Amino acid sequence: MKLIESFVKTNPCYTRGKKMIVRGLMLHSVGCSQPSARKFMPRFDSTEAKVCVHAFIDAETGEIYQTLPWEYKAWHCGGSGNGTHIGVEMCEPRCIAYGAGMHFTCADEAREGAGESVRRTLHAAVELFAFLCRQYGLDPLGDGVIVSHKEGHDRGIASGHGDPEHLFRQLQMDYTMDDFRKAVAAALGETKEETEKEVGDIVILSADAVYYSGKAMPDWVKNDRWVIRSITDDRAVLGKNVSGSHEINSPVNLKYLTVCSDGEKMTNGSEMGDKKLHAAEFVPAGSISENGEMHVSDRGVELIARYEGCRLEAYKCPAGVWTIGYGHTAGVQPGQTLPSKEAAKVLLKEDLRKYGGYVNECVNKGHITFPLTQNQFDALTSFCYNCGNGALQKLVSGRDASVIADKLLLYNKAGGREFAGLTKRREDERALFLT
Repeated sequence: MKLIESFVKTNPCYTRGKKMIVRGLMLHSVGCSQPSARKFMPRFDSTEAKVCVHAFIDAETGEIYQTLPWEYKAWHCGGSGNGTHIGVEMCEPRCIAYGAGMHFTCADEAREGAGESVRRTLHAAVELFAFLCRQYGLDPLGDGVIVSHKEGHDRGIASGHGDPEHLFRQLQMDYTMDDFRKAVAAALGETKEETEKEVGDIVILSADAVYYSGKAMPDWVKNDRWVIRSITDDRAVLGKNVSGSHEINSPVNLKYLTVCSDGEKMTNGSEMGDKKLHAAEFVPAGSISENGEMHVSDRGVELIARYEGCRLEAYKCPAGVWTIGYGHTAGVQPGQTLPSKEAAKVLLKEDLRKYGGYVNECVNKGHITFPLTQNQFDALTSFCYNCGNGALQKLVSGRDASVIADKLLLYNKAGGREFAGLTKRREDERALFLT
């Protein structure tokens, strides 16, 4: 799979930076005879663009151009699926000619090549969807997890389009969306029915999960990752979440659980499979070390993680630096992967020791002249991680808490332009600082 980061940074979907909880994936096709993914970039990289998907697949090369961070809410299907599903567009063969609606013609001599082109994009889509299912703990065979635009319409979460099934039908391809979902499951290496769940597995809950008794389950439970404490028949008891901040000891039917990552287990408080977690994972929330320095709490880590976004495969950031997880760069190599978001948070916490250290430095050097609360420390660490030590010193030097809180809001620009995502982050940091 060749994934090319090509963010459309002036598109309103990018500048708003509104996050969603990924519940599924939606497959589209572009509905015009344009095989080149690059040709779509100028149209969508515009402040005037009204819509946006997360990625385009080139019909000639199979290359995938990612146009939005996966967790950003896009506008790709004209319905509620915009807030739950990642949208991916397959480019279409050059030889087809559209008439009314979704009907097109294709010369007989070009039909075989057109079919090959569609299969090329489908192959790339299978690889991409398997990658995304692994990253977000999705079951490719789960109800409503992987859908076409047409199926989204049938479910009432998308507008009335017929793609991409119209390609299969009119090019006389022996292919269906069920074939696509099975291919993704095969690429992922497991299906819901085949996955054996064991005590110690880290699992994610499906969107429709309820407790074993039938009682409704709050979203904060469904949106976390949990460790299986015990299993009896189809009944699993969930113990602690991975961060260790909550423990529910509640039974859930196994059908609602998906194992996160391949072979990842929580076997005790300091080990995840064969991968040892670093000491940074176990710094107590709001703790103060023997030398009097503060550490960022779990609440601060979650705030930072929410705005940084997570990538489990190494990628080049806009500055050309290899990066992974929540912005970690030290020692990152091309092709490197992380098994889960929890592993990424271990690296984030290690990085935050450095940025929390800058906040402690400001206290020790007298730049901050008042005693910091834990929430103030967390908010300033988040700010420093995003804006740097120089900006932190400028923000806090010689100012009281109320002035710092107000000045935080001014740091919402990049390249001289205001960004909605930065505005929201500064607002959340200020709210935490004042709590």
